[in-house]
Amino acid sequence: MNEIVHTINSPYYGTIEQVVTQPLDYVYEWETLFLVKTGEGKLEHINVGVSGHLLSIEVTQGEEITPVTVLGTLRDDLLITGSD
Repeated sequence: MNEIVHTINSPYYGTIEQVVTQPLDYVYEWETLFLVKTGEGKLEHINVGVSGHLLSIEVTQGEEITPVTVLGTLRDDLLITGSD
């Protein structure tokens, strides 16, 4: 079976306000993984469009991040889901 591992990158400059999940947690599509406070003071939810198991979390609460910061990695479960 093929394995696809996604790297989760930050789309923002800011600070990690909360790490919502832990390594090895199963997460669903669009589930919030991280909360980031941007430089403008806005709280943003970080999520991904796939479901699977988190392999790693690479940041901690309070850490400064940029758009090139790797937040974690996720192993895709390769299940097709969706709704109308």
